Amino acid sequence: MVKKLSIILILLSMALAMIGCNAAQAANAEKTPQERWGIDEFIIVLLPGEDTPEITYTRDLFGAALSEVLGIPVREYRGTNYAACIEAMRTGYAHVANLGPFSYVYAVERAGAECFAVSALDGAHGYYSHMITHVDSDIYTLDDLVGRTFGFVDPASTSGYLVPSNDLLNHFADSKPELEFEDLTINGRLFDSVMFTGTHSNSAQGVFRKDIEAAAVTSATVDAEIRNGHVDEGSIRTIHISPLIPTSPFSIQKDLPQDLKDLVIDFFLTWDDQEFWDIRGSTPEHRYWPVEDHEYDYIRQLRDRFDLTD
Repeated sequence: MVKKLSIILILLSMALAMIGCNAAQAANAEKTPQERWGIDEFIIVLLPGEDTPEITYTRDLFGAALSEVLGIPVREYRGTNYAACIEAMRTGYAHVANLGPFSYVYAVERAGAECFAVSALDGAHGYYSHMITHVDSDIYTLDDLVGRTFGFVDPASTSGYLVPSNDLLNHFADSKPELEFEDLTINGRLFDSVMFTGTHSNSAQGVFRKDIEAAAVTSATVDAEIRNGHVDEGSIRTIHISPLIPTSPFSIQKDLPQDLKDLVIDFFLTWDDQEFWDIRGSTPEHRYWPVEDHEYDYIRQLRDRFDLTD
C-alpha cells in the first residue's frame, strides 16, 4: 500500500510539473519578442573601418534575415574605435560585437563577451600582421625602420599594434636590449615619430600617400584598399609578416537570455546565403564557423608579457 501511494505521489508530482511547464510555455508564447527578451532591437557592433556599398548591402541582407528569426529589428553599425566597441557591449548597448583578438580578450573581462563564431574557410581560421612601406622607399627590412615615421592602428588592435610590437621587440632584442614596449610609441626611441591612425585603412592609405614611411596592418588590408580604389596596385611593399594570429571573433553578451543566445548563434553558424558570400568574395566553404575562448590564449600571453591588463 505504501509503495502504491509513493508511486501515485511521484506520478502526481510529474503531472503537476508538466502542467506548470506547459503553463510557463504558454505564458511565454503570449509575450512579444521584446517582452520575452527585454530589448526592443538587437544590435551588432563591428570594428572600425570603411564600408563599401556592397558590404553595406550584405550587412542589410544579413540583418534582415536575422530580424525575421528573432522577431525584432536588427541593427549593425561600426564603432568609432576598439574601446567604443567594448564599451557598447559592457553597457548593454550592443548585444553582439565583432572584435579583434586583442580587444576580445579585453571584452571578456570588461564586458562579459563570449566568442562563438569566426569567418573561416573550411574551419581553418587565422590571419597575419604585415609591416608595409611604399615601393619608392628605401625600407626593406625591420632594421631599416629605425628613425623612420611609423603608424600603428589602435592600442587595442591585435595585428595593428600588439603583434607587430612583439615582433619588433623580438627582432631588436640583441641590438637594442634596452628597448621596451612603451618605447615603441614614444617619438625618438625607435621611430623618429609614431602615431595611431585609428583604422587599418588609414594606415595603408597613409603609407600610399607617403604621409608615414611604414605601418602595421592586417594581412587583408592592402588588397581591400586596392579593390576599393584607395591604393594603387603595386605601390605597397611588405617587409615583414607575423606568425599566424587567431581570427577576429563574433562575441555575444553572456547575460542575454539563453534562448536568445541560442537563436543568434545557430543563425550565424548555419548562415549559408550564397549571394552574401559571393559579394564578400568568398567560396561556398567560406562561412561562419564555431570558435572557443581558449583559442585566444596566445593573445593573452602577449598581453601578460607586456603587462597590458589595465
